[in-house]
Amino acid sequence: MHRERGLHLDEPEVTVDGKPIPAAILGMALTLFHAGREQARRGQGIYFYLPKVETPDEVAWYRDLFDASRDLLPHLKGAMIKAVILVEALPAVYRMEEMLHALGPYAGGLNAARWDLKASIFEYVMADPRQVWPDRFGVDIKTTPFLANIFRRLVAICLRRGAVPIGGMATALPNPDPEVNRVAAAAIRADKEWEARQGFIRAWVAHIFHMKTAADPFKELLASGWRPTPGMADPANYPIRIEVPAGPITVEGTRRNARMLIEYVEGWFGGRGAKGIDSLAGKPGVHPALMEDLATGRMSVAQVAQRIFHAARTTEGPSAVHDFALVKRLLQEEAEDILRVSKPDPDATERYRKAVKIAMRWIKNYTELDFRSLGSYTRAELEAIAAAPDAF
Repeated sequence: MHRERGLHLDEPEVTVDGKPIPAAILGMALTLFHAGREQARRGQGIYFYLPKVETPDEVAWYRDLFDASRDLLPHLKGAMIKAVILVEALPAVYRMEEMLHALGPYAGGLNAARWDLKASIFEYVMADPRQVWPDRFGVDIKTTPFLANIFRRLVAICLRRGAVPIGGMATALPNPDPEVNRVAAAAIRADKEWEARQGFIRAWVAHIFHMKTAADPFKELLASGWRPTPGMADPANYPIRIEVPAGPITVEGTRRNARMLIEYVEGWFGGRGAKGIDSLAGKPGVHPALMEDLATGRMSVAQVAQRIFHAARTTEGPSAVHDFALVKRLLQEEAEDILRVSKPDPDATERYRKAVKIAMRWIKNYTELDFRSLGSYTRAELEAIAAAPDAF
């Protein structure tokens, strides 16, 4: 295990015997020791997500951690501890069944990640000229066959192994405007109706405001007497293929990635790991803000970098070839539009200015096949990037 030095942890905040502790281990240990004690006393299960795992060996390490915790903490001897594996890295897609087996008695289920999985796919196909994706905002799980098949395979493995298949996140955030909430709810409902019909039994939400909307489709389908067919429990029916989604390559799609990046990096600089972002702000129509996080940051960076890497030509709209000059112009234009529309205070304005440079460097890294995340930079390093004459 290792610890990424990040914006909020330039120096280790928690150490044991002088060594820094990875946040995932610290969080699990504290939960098992404190909340786990009370949950065990009440006869409740103690549940965890396992993020970013790629191999059965990594998952087996967590099994060892749970075993050791039982040995060291008497209140856990008879407690039920379960973990759900987030399938959010491409290597994990090929080894879902093995990872469930590696967790042994702690295997609770599999969670179908979306944003992180797409970001991971981008990183693996970055250098392949045959794998240049269209605007990512139109790549829907429900209508992209190879992605839908990954979801169905996940369900099949869970059905065969008695595990729980959990769908993707409903990312819309609440809004003071009822019409925005209505549009968000309609989209969430359609999404969860599709997941329920694939055999998922629940999903998760970015905000409790939309919890009932997201839960109802699963409850209603099960209450109707519907049950998965035997074929839905056979992973062989859902082979894994990595294909290029259908759709256009447009400057507006690249621009939308640029705006999302600037907004997200501004939030990161302000101490937030997630931020409600409307990447269509100022455009016609009703479009709820979404809870954007590092996964969508990675996706946006990867898509822009891929287009530069392959000098991708637009297939719709104004004719253009993607290069650093075009992307720099889009980033600067979107930053100016954000400042014009939102009129932030001086501190936020400065963060937006810095975000442009940092987004440039992040994109440049990806064009060099250096997939560093923001969490691998210290604040001092980010400040130096923001102060550089030209991050490109």
